[in-house]
Amino acid sequence: MKKLTAFILCFLLLFAPLTVFAAKEETVYATENVNIRTEPNTDCDIITVLQKGSSITRVGEADGWSKVIYEGEERYITSEYLALTPAEEKPTEETEEEPTTEDNSTPRFMVTSYELSEKSLSPEKSAVLKVTFKNYSTTKALYNIKFSLTDPSGDILTVGMPTKYVKSVYAGSSYTWEIELKAINTASIGQHDLQVSAEYEDKNFGSYSSSDTVRIDVKQSVKLSYSGAILPKKVIQGDTQTVTVDLMNTGKSSIYNCTLDFDIEGMQSGGSVFVGNIEPATNAQGSANLRVDSDTLGEVTGKITITYEDDYGKEYKKTVDVSTVIEEKVEQVATTTEDEKEKKNPLWWLFILIGLAVGGGAGFGIPWLINDKKQRKEDDLRL
Repeated sequence: MKKLTAFILCFLLLFAPLTVFAAKEETVYATENVNIRTEPNTDCDIITVLQKGSSITRVGEADGWSKVIYEGEERYITSEYLALTPAEEKPTEETEEEPTTEDNSTPRFMVTSYELSEKSLSPEKSAVLKVTFKNYSTTKALYNIKFSLTDPSGDILTVGMPTKYVKSVYAGSSYTWEIELKAINTASIGQHDLQVSAEYEDKNFGSYSSSDTVRIDVKQSVKLSYSGAILPKKVIQGDTQTVTVDLMNTGKSSIYNCTLDFDIEGMQSGGSVFVGNIEPATNAQGSANLRVDSDTLGEVTGKITITYEDDYGKEYKKTVDVSTVIEEKVEQVATTTEDEKEKKNPLWWLFILIGLAVGGGAGFGIPWLINDKKQRKEDDLRL
């Protein structure tokens, strides 16, 4: 039974009559002020109001709605307020003339929402700004609309023309303007107030304008350069090696919570080194004392990791690969005083022999010379 019921429902839906506007072209007249709509239902947008007595071309009719041509496009009006002939005017003597009222209201055209395709704007990447304007008038359409956008600081520029022309926006309708933006390289970090404005007219060529503010965040990418993140070619077991890393903030944005981490085989750092915050165009240093293990030999490798954050708390990391060779420490053997003297004078015995020879020669030669001189003197006296 359920299957049969479902089949009948599907059959009825399939062959249910569709709303078809019978094609016929004729001139009709408004018997009262009546709305011109975008679709044949009361939930759709109102384009404008057809004044009582005004004529319009009807090209079809169905289900209480008339399809009409308004400004070259198909629109819809409730059929009960249209007639094939203009309403007859009663003799002036039988009735008082009703005063003619004219809609002199100012159509309000204002920003209802906006959004940026990215969380913020930066010099490295452009983003699309979507600004939605709404015509708050229920009776007046807007024409010859010119949108424009400016940044008083000059830090944000449009990619292309900063203006846009739109032919019309109907009563109660909205329009979304999409415009691509980009920040200049020296743009200030933080919130920027952009001015968006619209110049427009009503059907009687009355001129109006409106202006609103949209706020865009500008972000500058952080740039960090460094030097000194290297190890000596050789280190000795048990020694302590000091490594100092020089850091420079070369960007426009501040660097926060900068730290250094050393992860090197056979070398102990004792933990992270906190450098802190680095303002733009300033330097900072981070030093670590690395203790070389006593039981590791040969080539070892590792890395030095530099971690920091930007103004928005986003974390960045730079990793530097390092290597060195750990050599064995040579133990020195204690020596005696005699050994030290021997090391200082390894030919001491030769000096002793020379000394003895010189001393012996002097001991023999001096007495001989004295006796020889005495003998010569005696010989001279005999003569």
